[in-house]
Amino acid sequence: MKTHIICLLILLSSTLCFSQATQNIYQIKSGYVKYELTGNAEGTKKLWWDDYGAKTRTETQSTSTTKIFGMTSETQTNKVEIKVGTSYWTVDLNKMTGQEGNTEGFVDYSAYDEMTEAEKEAYAEAMLDSLGGEKLPSEMFLGCKCDVILLWGSKIWSCKNVPLKSEISLMGINTYETATEFKKNIPVSSSKFEKPAGVEFTQQGNSFDMFDQYMDQKPEGEDYNED
Repeated sequence: MKTHIICLLILLSSTLCFSQATQNIYQIKSGYVKYELTGNAEGTKKLWWDDYGAKTRTETQSTSTTKIFGMTSETQTNKVEIKVGTSYWTVDLNKMTGQEGNTEGFVDYSAYDEMTEAEKEAYAEAMLDSLGGEKLPSEMFLGCKCDVILLWGSKIWSCKNVPLKSEISLMGINTYETATEFKKNIPVSSSKFEKPAGVEFTQQGNSFDMFDQYMDQKPEGEDYNED
């Protein structure tokens, strides 16, 4: 529960849950989940993982519909996201282009690692409470007892830290992910986590590198609190 809350907070605020490099993201060694996407985006998403989430592969195929001032536009998504340790690759399969980078140093979990289990539990619950979130009673879904978290108008169901269902409502956009298949502790081919071939990658620095570059290049006279 404690790790799930922290991972969820990172997920909702930055979509980068893999920055938790020193922790087992999932409490299941390996597995596969297939999701049905509905709401603003309709389609499917597939997740494979191994080594408790140190290795993950996510494939998403969807169509997003946006209506602004009576005009409707559609966006087609066909992408793959792979994470191995602190290295990651994201690929747009329609254009065969992508980004690669490393999240090492993105978050320092050394202090968290040194906490006792009771301290970790209290820390996670304090984070959730400070952001106005709420832990709801557990619910059964796909044969698993799920933790249920309500935060920022969004609701997440997870089984041993693996998200199985979500209802996300942000800035008037509603998206829903519902697992239709859930396989635990299955063999996952190492090829699932290899860097995709035939893709033109752009190197992405981590957030601290980009911030340092910005501070070095900022116009004279501008003053920002680097903390």
